[in-house]
Amino acid sequence: MIYLSKIVYTLVNSIDLIGKKSTSEQFSEKKLLKHALLDLSKQIYANMHALNTLIPDFHVNGFELKRIPIALVSRGAIVDCQTGLYLISFINSDQSLKNEIDAMSLAYAKFLHTFQKEKLQYLENDEKLISQKLRQWEISFKSNYGHLFKSRVTEKWDFKNVKDLRVTSEEGLKNDLNGKITEAVKYNRIKEFFNRQDYTFLYTGFGYFSQYQHYSFANRKMLEDPSTKDEFFGILLTSISAIWIAMNQFSSILGGQGNEEEIKRNNELIKTLYSSIK
Repeated sequence: MIYLSKIVYTLVNSIDLIGKKSTSEQFSEKKLLKHALLDLSKQIYANMHALNTLIPDFHVNGFELKRIPIALVSRGAIVDCQTGLYLISFINSDQSLKNEIDAMSLAYAKFLHTFQKEKLQYLENDEKLISQKLRQWEISFKSNYGHLFKSRVTEKWDFKNVKDLRVTSEEGLKNDLNGKITEAVKYNRIKEFFNRQDYTFLYTGFGYFSQYQHYSFANRKMLEDPSTKDEFFGILLTSISAIWIAMNQFSSILGGQGNEEEIKRNNELIKTLYSSIK
C-alpha cells in the first residue's frame, strides 16, 4: 500500500509545481486555455490530496467504508482531467474553445439563478423586496455574462442552448458537437484527438467509480463484495497513472518558453511514478 501512497504523493507535488510556476508567469496567446487548465489543476490537486489521506487505510478492517470516498474522490479528479483534455482538443481554434467554455458555464449559470432566488426567499420575508433584489442581481449577472443569453436587454431569463453558443465554432465542430457536453462526448473527442490508450483508462475509471455515486439495486455486490477489492485496486492504479499522464499534458501547455525547467522536473517525476507502480 505504501507504493500507491507514493504515487499519489508524487502526483500531488507535481501538480503543485504546475500551479506555482504558472501563476508566476504571464499567460501567452492561449490565455483562456491556460486559465482553465490551471483551475482544473488546482481541483485535481485538492482531490489527490484527499485521496492521499484515504489510501493508507485501504486494507484495514472496514475497508468498504474507505472504498466509497476513494471512488468518489477519484471520479472527481478523472472528470477534471477529461474536461482539461477536452478543452485542449480545441487548442487550434480559439473561438471554438471559448464557445465550449461558455457551453460548460450554462449549467452553473442556471443553478446560480435558482440558488439566488431561494437564498433571498430564505433571508427576506417581503415578496416585493425579494423581487427587487433578485432583479438587481439579474441585471448585474447579465451585464457580466450577457453572451449566455438570447437577449441582453429583455427581462426574460432565457439562456442560449449549446447549439446557439456554437454558431461561431468551426463548421465541422458545429456538425459534430450538437448536444450537451457529457463525459461520453468528452471521451469520444479526446480519443479522436489524442489517440492514446492511456486516456481510455480515464473513461473506464469514470464509469467504474460512478457506480459508487449512482445507486442501483443490482450493484450492491460490486460495492460490498470483498472479492472485488483487487479489481477496485487495479482500476485505481490505472486511473491514477492516466491522471498523471493528463497532468503532464497540462504542464506542457502551462509551461512553454521560459518554463523548460518545470517540464524537465515533471518528466523526471513521471519516471518516479512508473517505477513506483512497478
